Amino acid sequence: MKLEIGYNFPFEVRYETLTYNGKDDFSILFLSDLHLNHFTKPKTNSIIQKIEELNPTIILFGGDYVDTNQGLLQLDCLLQSISHRQNLFAIAGNHDHFFGIGKIKRVMESNQVVWLETQSMELQINGTKIEIFGYLQKHVEKNADISILVLHNPNSIDKINVHHDIIFAGHLHGCQFVFWEKRNGLYPGKLFYKWNVLKGIYAHCHYFISKGLGDSLPVRFNCKRDMIFLQVIGK
Repeated sequence: MKLEIGYNFPFEVRYETLTYNGKDDFSILFLSDLHLNHFTKPKTNSIIQKIEELNPTIILFGGDYVDTNQGLLQLDCLLQSISHRQNLFAIAGNHDHFFGIGKIKRVMESNQVVWLETQSMELQINGTKIEIFGYLQKHVEKNADISILVLHNPNSIDKINVHHDIIFAGHLHGCQFVFWEKRNGLYPGKLFYKWNVLKGIYAHCHYFISKGLGDSLPVRFNCKRDMIFLQVIGK
């Protein structure tokens, strides 16, 4: 167990795999809760380096990107480094509305990141049709081989009545203090927040919840910051 006080402690890559009834393999990298500020340039550089190393097919951003104007500059630097890539998608978090959603959206879109707040996007990976949603829908029929939902707050999972294959969320930061783990639940946070877990299956959908890459209050105990790298493998 380790106490971490500060912004630039190493993060982990959580490697996950999922098989589906298709033939094409691809990978998804999910990053959430960066909380960039004046002190986080080393972390930003580490994220850039790790993305280059992992070389994912799809990159999904889950919200809460910056806490200060200096953090916005770092976000721009990060996005510029990957703007040549395809399949970049983002949604907003609650802190982004506090900071200024217009500023965040402009930086995203100027670096070729698709803003998914009010829309879904379809893409083709070889012969596999993928649909990515950034918002909750009602009574929408699945018309893709794989349906992905990107959320900020996992508490919305309870409200979903549309079939998805994969859900990503963040927001809870693992509650920043973890004293024990049981069945992918992080305690004592899970006693207060049902979705303070790492992963699971809900209504036949696989969901993955990130502990985040940063915090506004940078104090953690036994709760390593993370990004999720999901390898989707066809049968």
